[in-house]
Amino acid sequence: MQETISLSDILEELRDIKRKLEHIEELIEDIVDSTLTPEEEKLLKEVKEKIEKGDFSDFVPLEKLDEVLR
Repeated sequence: MQETISLSDILEELRDIKRKLEHIEELIEDIVDSTLTPEEEKLLKEVKEKIEKGDFSDFVPLEKLDEVLR
């Protein structure tokens, strides 16, 4: 027995595929946005090292740091 398929069934199936593809595209964009570039990874490593050493001079103006320490 052969199944009958209408044009509206095909259209609905295509719409569903389109929605799924758009969702996949959004997921891929989220993954790309959350992945650091090599330059960002290097900068993050440098910042972590400075913070671990207690060197905040790149992040807080020295004048403000002096005021806080008084």
